[in-house]
Amino acid sequence: MSALRPKRREGIVLVMVLFFVLLLAAAIASFLRRVAMDAGVASHRDRARQAEALARGGVRLGETLLLEDLRRLGAQQDVPDSQQSLWARVRDLDLDDDPDVELRLEIEDAAARINLNGLLAQGEVDEDGRAFLQQLLAGVIAIMPGKPEDHDYDPVALAENLADWLDTDEVGGDGSPEGDAYAKRTLPTRPANQPLLSVDELRLVDGFDGALVDALRPFVGVYPLVGGGGINLNTAEPWVLAQLLRGSDVSGLRPLEEEDVRRIVETRDEGPICGGEPQAGGCTPLTELFEGETIAPPPTGHSTVFTIRAIARVVDVERRVEAVVDRSDPSALVRLAWTVR
Repeated sequence: MSALRPKRREGIVLVMVLFFVLLLAAAIASFLRRVAMDAGVASHRDRARQAEALARGGVRLGETLLLEDLRRLGAQQDVPDSQQSLWARVRDLDLDDDPDVELRLEIEDAAARINLNGLLAQGEVDEDGRAFLQQLLAGVIAIMPGKPEDHDYDPVALAENLADWLDTDEVGGDGSPEGDAYAKRTLPTRPANQPLLSVDELRLVDGFDGALVDALRPFVGVYPLVGGGGINLNTAEPWVLAQLLRGSDVSGLRPLEEEDVRRIVETRDEGPICGGEPQAGGCTPLTELFEGETIAPPPTGHSTVFTIRAIARVVDVERRVEAVVDRSDPSALVRLAWTVR
């Protein structure tokens, strides 16, 4: 019996040694995992900082391009902003030659979208503006995803509610106080009676919800907040052009047809479209496209407000910086909004 005891003790010692070896191995593995995790977090943080700094620099580059575009125009102020403008040529270009780094710029003319605040004149939205809003809302509602019966919106009521939100008086289109519907909400509020500060503000207007606002977003904007409302036929997307009206005092206004939109796009690919007589730079007068008829809302060739989006990627980390700038003063841009994502 005594001869078996040392072997038993040796077996116990071996088990204890194996236990502590396994415990030490687990501790080392846990430590190495923590070190790798901390290193990954630090690397991601450094890349995020580098990407954000790169995107901020991209915005500054976009601002410089907008000012340089003005300088190049010089005396040719009648040449409209178009896809041939200096600021528009950087779209879809990778501005960094490092394979692990990418910087892209998107500069959007505010006049490429329908300015809802542009429908406000002298504190009111007139009958033509309300009619256009009805047509715009009806068109957007018709193409919203999902079943038509799921989109229980009344374009006439929505247009009136939006006009009441914008205008300066306190009386609704039906003669009742504008604030009645807003005062009955769980969190009472009142109409702003001033220009919209953002597209998202539409969510506060009676009858508008998130789905409708998201559907409207590719078509509308709010800049300039005051004093501008024209649409630039040279920069607007085809789906925006399709919401416009054409006509004259004699024929009346009617929606643009698919052929009208195609004619605009094909013409501007060859050179800019201008509102008046052909300029020295060469442009096609609007009257030639529509046989003397005009467009509503009234077209414009120039915009003072632009949105600059800089998208930067460092390895696998991406950051976006978006700025809305006003170049009314050629000597210095004014930033109206700034977002980092």
